[in-house]
Amino acid sequence: MKRLNEKPVGRWAINIDLEGFGHFYGKENLVLLSLGELMEGIFRIGTQYYPESPDRIFAHQIGDGFVIVSDFPEETFLRPLAIAISLLRHVAHSGRYAKATISDGDFADILSCYPSSVRDATDPDKRVRLGRGIMTLFPVMGTALIRAISVAKKCPSGPLLALSTENRERIPEGLIVHEVPAQGILLVDWIHSKDELAKDIARKSDLHSPDSLMISMHLKEYCQTHRVKEEWKTSVRDFLGVSM
Repeated sequence: MKRLNEKPVGRWAINIDLEGFGHFYGKENLVLLSLGELMEGIFRIGTQYYPESPDRIFAHQIGDGFVIVSDFPEETFLRPLAIAISLLRHVAHSGRYAKATISDGDFADILSCYPSSVRDATDPDKRVRLGRGIMTLFPVMGTALIRAISVAKKCPSGPLLALSTENRERIPEGLIVHEVPAQGILLVDWIHSKDELAKDIARKSDLHSPDSLMISMHLKEYCQTHRVKEEWKTSVRDFLGVSM
């Protein structure tokens, strides 16, 4: 495992999921289409931009979102930030929005820790027959995911991109970053930050990449037409630079 200023550096992980999925689910089809856009965006990045080791990515669906993990530890968060920014913009084009958090740590297949009776009954698709029913397994876990979820729990409400302040020096120059000292997190303005790698990822992966003006206009309209919490609106205004 690499080290950064005496701190172990693990594989990075992006935890990204849709905002308001529980509210919209069952009331509209758009939120499911947006989940599909997120899924396709990850697929395109993995197949068209980062298909080979050591740059390849691994993605696992968790409910209304995904955890995306690197192949190896990396000194900076250049790539996960660019991937997250490109996906947040891609999803925004669909009319719904996502939140992403980034951290690092270990990440491994934990299937060997499961009971032998379950392992023996598991098919290649990680499914276990329960008579005529089915159990599906999530065979991977690690501190990379746990830490990313921890950042999400401390993050203010809203369609934000967050990471821990301890990873400040791993953020590439040029991004617009806000700090929330009380929570120990940094928030990256994914709408207005100029990120050339994110731009290149979007272009070569055939992702939607609306400009900052278009995203801001549609996000403002979203806040005005949907019953979002005041904290959500405040985050959009203070951390994403969208006037209400």
